[in-house]
Amino acid sequence: MEKSQNINNKQGLNETLVQLKCIFENAIHAIIVINPDGVILYWNPKARVIFDWTEEETFGKKIHEIIIPEAGRNEHLSWMEQFNEGKVVNNTHEISALRKNNTDVNIALGISLSTINGERFYICYISDLTDRKLISSRLDKQKEFYENILNKIPTDIAVFDKEHRYLFVNPGAIKDEELRKYIIGKDDFEYAAYRKRDTSLAQVRREQFLEVKKSGREMRWEDSLKSPEGNTITHLRRLFPVLDEKGELSMVIGFGIDITERKLLEEKQALYVEQLSLQNVQLVDFCNIVSHNLRAPLVNMSMLVTFIEESTDEQERKFLISKFKPVIENLHTTFNELVESIQIKQDIEIQSENINLEMCLNRTLEPFEAEISRSGAVIERKFNEAPEILFPPKYLFSIFHNLISNSLKYKSPQRKPHIIIETKKANNNIILSVSDNGLGIDLVKHKDNFFKIGKVFHRNPNAKGFGLYMTKTHVDAMDGKIWAESTPDKGTTIFIEFKNQY
Repeated sequence: MEKSQNINNKQGLNETLVQLKCIFENAIHAIIVINPDGVILYWNPKARVIFDWTEEETFGKKIHEIIIPEAGRNEHLSWMEQFNEGKVVNNTHEISALRKNNTDVNIALGISLSTINGERFYICYISDLTDRKLISSRLDKQKEFYENILNKIPTDIAVFDKEHRYLFVNPGAIKDEELRKYIIGKDDFEYAAYRKRDTSLAQVRREQFLEVKKSGREMRWEDSLKSPEGNTITHLRRLFPVLDEKGELSMVIGFGIDITERKLLEEKQALYVEQLSLQNVQLVDFCNIVSHNLRAPLVNMSMLVTFIEESTDEQERKFLISKFKPVIENLHTTFNELVESIQIKQDIEIQSENINLEMCLNRTLEPFEAEISRSGAVIERKFNEAPEILFPPKYLFSIFHNLISNSLKYKSPQRKPHIIIETKKANNNIILSVSDNGLGIDLVKHKDNFFKIGKVFHRNPNAKGFGLYMTKTHVDAMDGKIWAESTPDKGTTIFIEFKNQY
């Protein structure tokens, strides 16, 4: 009875295989049917195409002995055993197989378990991966080729997906290899957070990307950031959209060119242009000073020469000659001050230093000691909030000298001079104020002329109208700001704002 049952099962299995054969003959994949021991029961034409073996040559042989390389057979049998026990989650895996001539072929092997009339057997589905592997290999080589080129280009290049995440970035953009690996799949905000940087630059780049995504057009802009050394690096950025065959955004290619040197040259060029435009003003100033300040000494000298020539008295001649000295000294001082004012406007590359205000003021006051003592002047200093200023030293000494000289020169005859010198912080800047209780100035009347060259507001034999003009020249040269508050007979305060101090 049992023997008869087995015969019936085998007959049923054979009939099933005949039916499967009809189905699998024209399959696009290789189909191999095996029993639980791995013995081949069926081998379709596509299997012959891949492996070169005919069905007759493989029938009754074990599959691992036919197509599995000897080095991989144990692994294959172990995988089959796990599959039988239901331990394999994915019933398809890629392996290296053998053809009849012992050449390698890459295949994807999938297995399906079937039971017919109580008999278990396995249907193996096999795909030849050779072409896919070849294409993949070629693509990998192409990718390596192009990346090798892109990696050697000094321009920084990055490729983004549709959501502005990095797909590729070259060493021109990020030198550190670990950072280049980190940024792939991330956006600028994540990268900024990782590097502990301000996200404002990431926001600008995101806005430009969204505009490219929306418009489908190239975008250009400039952005700047600080190098580890604290220098400002400026790049010209461009984003190019890449569209697919449907006209939809596929990716965005960005590149940047370091234009730091060009920007510096442009800034210098702008300064030179500004300098040239100011030369006309300087020429006018020069004419004014010659006509106003130099003419009188020259006329005096001419008259003295005439008197000396006409005089026959030796004592009178000596007296007249002695008058030359103060006239020449006045002429020399005026000339030097004029030359200095012109040099300041031309010196566009002067270096700034951190200057201790206490030391600078002490040094400035030394020439005024006699005048301070004679007038009983009190000089109060308040530098606690900002004890240092970043500025060219010779400019700051000149500013202190001119402002203190004016406060002492134009003191009120009704009271002892009281001068207060103070600094205060104002965001990234420092404001220096020099206040006195002197004669003061009517700003309603003299506001437009307050800092002009040669302008004098009180009678004083030593007044030439250079102090405030020179002070403004120093401040303007360093892109600062100067202004005044003054009330007649109550005093004057000069304010100077020094920029970019922190």
